[in-house]
Amino acid sequence: MNIRSISKTAVVLRSCAVLTAFAAPAAAQGQAQDGQRWDYEFSPYLWAAGLDGTTTVGDLSVESEQSFSDLLDKIDFGVTGAFEARKGRWGILFDGIYIKLSDDVATARGTVDVEVVQQVYTLGGAWRALEGHAPVDLIAGLRFNYLKPTLRLGGVERGQSKDALDPYIGVRGHYRLDPGWNLVGYLDVGTFDGSDYAWQLLVGASYAWRPDRSIKFGYRQLKTKYSGERIEVDTTMQGLYVGVGLRF
Repeated sequence: MNIRSISKTAVVLRSCAVLTAFAAPAAAQGQAQDGQRWDYEFSPYLWAAGLDGTTTVGDLSVESEQSFSDLLDKIDFGVTGAFEARKGRWGILFDGIYIKLSDDVATARGTVDVEVVQQVYTLGGAWRALEGHAPVDLIAGLRFNYLKPTLRLGGVERGQSKDALDPYIGVRGHYRLDPGWNLVGYLDVGTFDGSDYAWQLLVGASYAWRPDRSIKFGYRQLKTKYSGERIEVDTTMQGLYVGVGLRF
């Protein structure tokens, strides 16, 4: 099946392909109270990101700008969240994204049913290089990415899946304000299959209205360049995020 120039379909596939460009640890901002026990924080969040660039999946290609509202009605189901565990100078970071998108597109050959599933799981270790009023963490880990688009036209179905396990390194800094406010900055760089790259930048803040509850918000940008079998991505994903931190 050869289907070209289907802009809505390409937008759905593009949104999924770009989301596989590997989320950061969602600005997890929990701080250990002492070095003798583990502290934990779970942070569900929403990233209202738009997309800019070029994405090709199979014989579908698109170069355009899409806002978050353009993509919102194509999402069937999505879950995003981050988790951090810390003891003393050491920490463990996890971030997960699961999203399913679909669309029905009218073409000259009939209506094409498009379904895309993507999953991104990031696991890393953090070491506190600087303590004090403005602590700094050095971060390294692995990110697993899975993408599966499926096209259906009449009785014909075409599916394509891609997964990759890639390393990344990063740095995260905090600046503590009183009362309850905390500023955060995050930067990481990773590779795709040892060739192309992804990098992302995050700046934000959090406010803790009680010791075990906080709200987090800010801006996040993710640049992705990847070339693989039937999937090519050169995109920037950026927008505001908001979430809550639940410490225990």
